[in-house]
Amino acid sequence: MKTHPLPLVLLGLLALPAAAGAQDHDCRYSVRHRGSLDAAGAAKVEILAGAGGLTVKPAVGGALIAEGKACASSQELLDQVQLRVQRDGEVLRVYAQLPGEMQGVGLFYASLDLVISVPGDLAVDITDSSGEMTVDRVRLERIRDTSGDILARNVRGDFEMEDSSGNVRIEEAQGTVRIGDSSGDIVVQGATGVHVVVDGSGDIEIERISGDVRIERDSSGDINIAGVGGNVEVLADSSGKLRVSDTRGTVKVP
Repeated sequence: MKTHPLPLVLLGLLALPAAAGAQDHDCRYSVRHRGSLDAAGAAKVEILAGAGGLTVKPAVGGALIAEGKACASSQELLDQVQLRVQRDGEVLRVYAQLPGEMQGVGLFYASLDLVISVPGDLAVDITDSSGEMTVDRVRLERIRDTSGDILARNVRGDFEMEDSSGNVRIEEAQGTVRIGDSSGDIVVQGATGVHVVVDGSGDIEIERISGDVRIERDSSGDINIAGVGGNVEVLADSSGKLRVSDTRGTVKVP
């Protein structure tokens, strides 16, 4: 099927600037961005976020809505923070542009806290650099994150999660989750299945899994697995306590 990309929409055109010198010392200069895009006929949402918090939740109605607050240490940096959406066939893209991919800390800073409302049953693919992330009640496909805690709850579908640092918490996932994590705790409470490809450091807690649990490689930290309807397999565990209980299938541990 031939697609016809639509023009890029600059959400910053709807921005409402705030006065400089606000009381919040972490947000000396700020501006709010908001925009929407009709999601009729779309199948997927791709989100590319930068420094700042990110919340993804269901939309009321048939439009994707992206809104947020940009903060910066100067007006010059604030002007470089942009929020854009673009449609390419069945894919809706949300892109947060930051000056030099700066972090939201230090003497010079720029960040964009985003709230994105996703309509219908669109698959969601997220790439994020830093800041806390909450994904709630959407169909999740993939998360790639550099730093910051992640909370995914009541999400639908099988999905992959690649995380460098920060804690990962998954609650009541309706699907199988595949996780690769460098550092930070992993908690999964309720899912169809769990596959941990690699975990560098931090504890792993997995419970209430209707299918199988497989951990290929864990470097350090305790592992606690309980309430599994299928099989449990831990291939390699370097250090830390390993506990497996209340499992209906077979158990294979080092």
